[in-house]
Amino acid sequence: WCREHNIPVGFNRGSCGGSRVAYVTGITDLNPETWKTVFSRFANEDRKEIGDIDIDVPPSDRDKVYDYIISRFGQENTAYILSFGTACSKDAIDEIGRALAIRWERAHLADVSGLQAELEKMRRENNRQAVRTLTARLKEVKAQNAKTALKNPYSLDIIAQVKKQFEADEAAAREKWEDIFYYYDGILNTVVSQSMHAAGIVASPVTLADHYGTFINDGKTILQIDMDAVHEVSLVKYDILGLKNIEIIKDACALSNLPYPKSHEIDWNDAAVWKDMLRCPVGIFQFEGEYAFSLLRRFQPQNIFDMSLVTAALRPSGASYRDDLMQRKPHHNPSPIIDELLSDNNGYLIYQEDVIKFLQQICGFSGSKADNTRRAIARKDEERLKKALPQILEGYCKTSNQPREQAEREAREFLRVIEDASSYMFGLNHSIGYCMIGYLCAYLRCYHPYEFITAYFNNASGENDIAGGSDLAAVYGIRIVPPRYGLSKDVYVFDREKRHIAKGVASIKHMNRSAANELYGLSKKYCAQSFVELLLLITQETSVNTRQLDILIKLGYFADYGTAPELLRIRDIFSYFKCGEAKKLAKDKAAGQWFEPILKDCATDKTKDGKEAKSYTITNMLMLLLACEEQIRSLHIPDFTLKMKIACQLDYQGYVDLTTANKEDRRLLLVTGVKPLQSKHTGEIWGYAVFTRSIGTGRQARLTVRAGVYQSDPLRKLDIVYAKSVTQHKSGFWYLSDYEKRM
Repeated sequence: WCREHNIPVGFNRGSCGGSRVAYVTGITDLNPETWKTVFSRFANEDRKEIGDIDIDVPPSDRDKVYDYIISRFGQENTAYILSFGTACSKDAIDEIGRALAIRWERAHLADVSGLQAELEKMRRENNRQAVRTLTARLKEVKAQNAKTALKNPYSLDIIAQVKKQFEADEAAAREKWEDIFYYYDGILNTVVSQSMHAAGIVASPVTLADHYGTFINDGKTILQIDMDAVHEVSLVKYDILGLKNIEIIKDACALSNLPYPKSHEIDWNDAAVWKDMLRCPVGIFQFEGEYAFSLLRRFQPQNIFDMSLVTAALRPSGASYRDDLMQRKPHHNPSPIIDELLSDNNGYLIYQEDVIKFLQQICGFSGSKADNTRRAIARKDEERLKKALPQILEGYCKTSNQPREQAEREAREFLRVIEDASSYMFGLNHSIGYCMIGYLCAYLRCYHPYEFITAYFNNASGENDIAGGSDLAAVYGIRIVPPRYGLSKDVYVFDREKRHIAKGVASIKHMNRSAANELYGLSKKYCAQSFVELLLLITQETSVNTRQLDILIKLGYFADYGTAPELLRIRDIFSYFKCGEAKKLAKDKAAGQWFEPILKDCATDKTKDGKEAKSYTITNMLMLLLACEEQIRSLHIPDFTLKMKIACQLDYQGYVDLTTANKEDRRLLLVTGVKPLQSKHTGEIWGYAVFTRSIGTGRQARLTVRAGVYQSDPLRKLDIVYAKSVTQHKSGFWYLSDYEKRM
């Protein structure tokens, strides 16, 4: 249904990628034969609960998928899933602290409810003297209560100290604050809130309200049982997740006039794509973070399996082998047969599926028993592991060509490795599917950069995404132009011939799609030579209002017609003459005005019988407005300062992306953030990480400023500084050693 309605679905999410049936029926787009995924990780004959099938769709299409499921199977057979919030360790302390604080206040603070009730009664009786007396008394009691409340032994500050010590030394905290921890174990993991599961929905062959119970919240039908109970009663849960990268790929394909590709249509071994991937992290799913991308560059993957290894190495379970794996050092296990089993991983135990392969291929377990044993190891279920151990040892010894004693020693040693890694081990089935998305992002970025970057911008979710998109465009030599009349539509659009991408207008505060596209259409239909002519056209042929017009002027949208201060003055005079519709103007209103001489040339002050009138009758409005525009331009009104332009961008765009493209402004930096840097050993602040954006080029940088330099002239967010001296430290970090604040 999704594909029939132009809703792309990710290649695979979760363990379902091991199913051949799911692939051939089109549920997933990951061929287990090609990608060596493992079926028993998804389903097996002993697994009681039905395996989940999760899908990723564009966020904008997610509700459509939910609506389809509900309409197809019926509201009585479908429901969203309940989610419980529990009081974990620190939350439990907070809950106890709040309760004890209330109990203490009831015992120590004066009750003002009686006074308040009496005051209300006197107000109704209009007894002013009593009202004044009671108001003064109430104020006095409240002030005393506020003073007493400062002594509350369960205040927020005290509870913060409790949590801090609990994190550092639980036993000491329990001993010091016995009254709090008297309740702790009883409150811990208690349900304190309920909500709707973030993605799950149930479609059932039986009606849900009368079998399991449902309730309505915000118009949505929700089960009265949570995810674990859903599994327990063998209902099927589907997770429908919105993934922004799927939306980006969808939009990039549409802009490129390409259908959303199927996995068998993609060249997964394109050397140009693997090389290009390492140019910049922006837009590469799962590797946009600085650390993740640094590992990707170190490993330099050449295929999806390589990429998956890096993805797994990023997880907590990868800490033990991460550095060696990134250096491609081969790892040797207790025996050659295990080395051979893990040869695709360079010898490292990385995936949950590796454990299943070990138990199946070496120890002779069925897929079902292998997965169940894997789960027992991960859950540290000693009883189940003890039962499985004889078969593990027997199977291993049969496969091994070593003497029994040595083979058993090898098997036990590898089991300890499995036990240590199992808690956080990553899933191969899931990892492959997600790496395929990352590669497809890189493929489109490599061969269709204009389309991909435009799609990236149109799906940006904040200032960081905008900055990242700008950095990516710079890598590909594509210029990002600010919202401009004649170039910009409602969303970002690219012009390959001019090698630029123009920003969209609809996301600007108080703007909308229709106004943005009306202005773009106007620019293609007419060629206004003056700003006055353009204002007349905007008034006559668009829905753009005065507020929207002012915002666009301040943001430089009409920069081709002049500076913002000039255009605002022209807009003022245009409004003064009722947007070109004024017929007359009283002489007393025109007297002494700067435009009076111009008005006299474009109007008459005589009546029909030749007598002097009290008003000017305008005879040529266009000439009047054009002459006023020319007069304003002759004043050479200074443009907004950088500070004013930044303030306008913050107010109307929500972020700053001011770029002058002037060579002399490259060292002019806008401070976008400041973070203190503390010594790990002493805790002292030795410097500051200063995040900047070049006003000349738009490039972002993280610069380090030594504490001594910083203290002499502290920096704050949105300061503008001139970088007088920037040097690179041997560690690779750049230091701003001398600067000067501007404006």
